[in-house]
Amino acid sequence: MPFNKKEHKNLIEIRPRFRLITTFEIPEVLKILQDSIRLDDTVVGKQVHDIFYLDIPINNRHYWSPELRVSLEKNEAGEGTFIRCVIGPRHSVWLMFIFICGFLSVMTLFGGMYGLAQWNLGHGSGWLWCFPIAFVLIMGVYIIAKLGQRTGRDQMLPLISVLYNALGDHITERK
Repeated sequence: MPFNKKEHKNLIEIRPRFRLITTFEIPEVLKILQDSIRLDDTVVGKQVHDIFYLDIPINNRHYWSPELRVSLEKNEAGEGTFIRCVIGPRHSVWLMFIFICGFLSVMTLFGGMYGLAQWNLGHGSGWLWCFPIAFVLIMGVYIIAKLGQRTGRDQMLPLISVLYNALGDHITERK
């Protein structure tokens, strides 16, 4: 989902990312985000150091509800703040996705190595089926993640809208 890019070339991305540069300093950006959260009841937020999380209220949240992670850094190229934004599922959902892909990859590696060793020794091995089965399973997990992303799309828009409306005309660059 291209939020700031004119051409979106990475269609396989599950957690879209974008960057902003604003003229405000980090404490000002945090205060502005907190104030805008208080005024908008469609979004809740919390601050952890220089990272601000925008989320959907609990009563509207479902399994695929997204969260917007706003990471703030001092702009080394000039004045203001460099803002990195990542929209994706909550950490528990993302961790489960990574765990399933990692588990399937490790099982494929060891099962495939065993199957190839048996095949090289001249024995028939059903373990070679690990490769196509794992490919199908990983593609299935990816498709489920993309369907979940589509399910949470309507909830992404208020998160991004709050960020853009809070910073307003003080965004000097979008990447």
